[in-house]
Amino acid sequence: MSNFHDDRTNFTEPVPQNNWSAGSPDPNRNHHNNNRRGGAVVIVSIALVMLILGGLLGVVLVQGLQPDAQLGSEATATPAPTATPAPTQAAQPVSGAAGSQSLASLSDQIADVVASVQDSVVGIHNYQTVTTGGYGSGGYFGGFFIPYFGGGEQGEPETIEQLAGSGSGVIYSADGYVITNYHVIEGATRVTVVLHSGEEIDAEIVGGDELQDIALLKVDRTDLSPATLGDSDAVRTGEFAIAIGSPLGDELSGTTTYGIISYAHRTIESDGAYLNMIQTDAAINAGNSGGALLNVKGEVIGINSRKTSGSTSSGSTIEGIGFAIPINDVKGIVEELIATGTITRPGLGITGQEVHFSNMDPGILVVAVNPGSPAENAGMKQMDIITAIDGQAVTSFSSLQSVLYAHSVGDTVTITVLRSGETLDLQVTLEKLEESEANQE
Repeated sequence: MSNFHDDRTNFTEPVPQNNWSAGSPDPNRNHHNNNRRGGAVVIVSIALVMLILGGLLGVVLVQGLQPDAQLGSEATATPAPTATPAPTQAAQPVSGAAGSQSLASLSDQIADVVASVQDSVVGIHNYQTVTTGGYGSGGYFGGFFIPYFGGGEQGEPETIEQLAGSGSGVIYSADGYVITNYHVIEGATRVTVVLHSGEEIDAEIVGGDELQDIALLKVDRTDLSPATLGDSDAVRTGEFAIAIGSPLGDELSGTTTYGIISYAHRTIESDGAYLNMIQTDAAINAGNSGGALLNVKGEVIGINSRKTSGSTSSGSTIEGIGFAIPINDVKGIVEELIATGTITRPGLGITGQEVHFSNMDPGILVVAVNPGSPAENAGMKQMDIITAIDGQAVTSFSSLQSVLYAHSVGDTVTITVLRSGETLDLQVTLEKLEESEANQE
């Protein structure tokens, strides 16, 4: 007991004599209390030691119970499973933020594209003359009766100019060339170009290609903002597309619609001709014809031309089916119109029909051969099936026209035909065809 007592007294702290005063507790009484406190400190110290030893033992036991994969030299360095959040939990907010930034960036990019090309897309006015019968009379124009209440004696014929329709156009060069659709200016006695600023300028019709629905205008200006032309051969289905034009007239000029390329290289039939088109779901309405179809780089990839609308035989509404003429096709037409003012197409002089038989390669069936045509001169016959031109497969009217129009009048090409199961090569010298013959081919 004395040892215990001594141990306790060793932990007591003597009270400094100079700190004691009459009002302080008796130092002798405090000595006995200190002894008791010293014993308590010893007990607490022993308990703390035991607690620390128990904790160390517990750590050893817990580590000993970890799976074998965590044992070895790296086991102690592996953090507890709950110490690191699951990767997907950490990635989700980052991904969401990145997605929002991407959408914001795309939105800004489209707005920048529109701002950069708005001066390059114009309005086109088609003016035509109407002959009236005088005061209180009128005349038929475009299938509608248009009343006229102007001057002149009653019953006296008078010719007036009316705005017959409007469309859109794309500036091709700074010195005044403007591209539009042929059907936008068809039948016009006067055509004007309406700039983005609202200025209306008289335009000359340089020439047109009714088959491909392209026309070229010229205005007397040298300070225009030409559009940047892209590469329509590089267009892919599913990429974004922007259409700019003047749907329903000048009041909605500069209207922008946005969508995707629904089908990059679509062959459609129009008035007996087979045309290569870019299909898009960007809204195209009356007045958009001749305007620009752009990619997100701000490059013109097509000239908006037409849309499919209305409803099916079952009553289903048709929506989001528009077409643009590929700009690569337009470039060749425009350059030829600038050089000659007209489009000359080489042809064969046949009437054909696409054929697709399960037991043979596709081609063009020769339904008729025009007398005196290049095809007849080369020995081509009715019921021949054209399968290739100069070694390039011909599987549709679009591919036939593509190969032919890459040549010039006077060129000689090798045409491969299938006749009664036999393959023949015919040498055909191409000649200029009239528009109707080109449509047939």
